[in-house]
Amino acid sequence: MDLTNLDLTNRRGIITGAGQGIGRALALEFGRRGGHLLLVGRQLATLTETARLVTSAGGTTEILVEDLTQPGAIERIAQTVASWSVIDLLVNNAGNVRAGRLELTSDADVHSMINLNLTAPILLTKTLLPALQQSGKGRGSILLNIASGIALVGLPFYAVYAATKSGIAQFGESLRRELIGTGVHVATVYPG
Repeated sequence: MDLTNLDLTNRRGIITGAGQGIGRALALEFGRRGGHLLLVGRQLATLTETARLVTSAGGTTEILVEDLTQPGAIERIAQTVASWSVIDLLVNNAGNVRAGRLELTSDADVHSMINLNLTAPILLTKTLLPALQQSGKGRGSILLNIASGIALVGLPFYAVYAATKSGIAQFGESLRRELIGTGVHVATVYPG
């Protein structure tokens, strides 16, 4: 997706993993363009700092402290934005990585990566897709999935992480094709 041809001003949307790194950088960019953002993450302190920076940049924010892997998290996000007239942006950015030999990786770490990096963004997208499609009928809505360069080239000691990021990349590509003509613009980014 070429974002240079898509109107990025005044977007209303959700950014997961917004407390730091890529999530914070994207929040600032959409804030500079007048966006109203629901910043979702696990740590109030980092989300509060992101919100302060976004407000200074010209945007507005709401904060939701949420662990996307916990029961009811997706529903709480949907409830938080249910009163919004428009949802035309979803950034699936939250993720975690554990490096190490597969046989030494705990089952809990495997489940943690799969649940946060793959299952949660799929379920959040599924839940918010009707609103994104409704907004897509106007100027178009944006669904941005953050994968990783490791999704393209597997590296030793990152087998599970690579699998989850490859999964989210293929999810995005499949959904992009599924939503052609709906006004929902799906893109996947491969940082790293």
